[in-house]
Amino acid sequence: MLVSDEMFESQDETHILHPSSRALFRFWETMRAERPAPSREDLDLKRIRTLVPHLFIAEFVARAAMFRWRLAGTGICDLYRRELTGTDLLDGWDNFEVDVISRFLGATVTTRQPAVLRIRLQTDTDQVIGAEIMAFPMLASDGVTTHIFGGLFPFRETATLDYASLTHFELSAARSVWTENLPVAPKEIASAAPIKRNFHVISGGRS
Repeated sequence: MLVSDEMFESQDETHILHPSSRALFRFWETMRAERPAPSREDLDLKRIRTLVPHLFIAEFVARAAMFRWRLAGTGICDLYRRELTGTDLLDGWDNFEVDVISRFLGATVTTRQPAVLRIRLQTDTDQVIGAEIMAFPMLASDGVTTHIFGGLFPFRETATLDYASLTHFELSAARSVWTENLPVAPKEIASAAPIKRNFHVISGGRS
């Protein structure tokens, strides 16, 4: 597994592989203008109608110390073969990868910078599905709390695959994406999962 917190220039898409991820990145950049994050009221899904089934909103639940699917599109639920809204976003992942992904998602909330994650999913019929997750900060309706607005895009068509559940989850890569914005007052930064900024390349991951 490759993990890096190297920051990239604003609007640098070279490390984002999926065309839908790139489209969502450009939409988020337009939506936020020069602000650190757009608000929920700015979200006009009619502009990205084809992406909607693969979009989600997640939140950090402090009392449970976990990220939760606040809303999950039908395409994501179909990929998992179950309803996800209201459940633990990292249910089924091992502890090492839960920690890594939580740190990146926590950084998206606290620093209001996007992240891109690439994952490998294994089905109960031993099929492997590669996918890319884009995570962006978005202000909740209260104007203070930061939620994660994102998309989960598989690299292959999954609707016709014959499987009943996902049985194994693996993180292939994770990167923070640095974007430019106007300064934000400290009081506007919402609390989220504690993060560390000392990520480095990790070879292997699992034995």
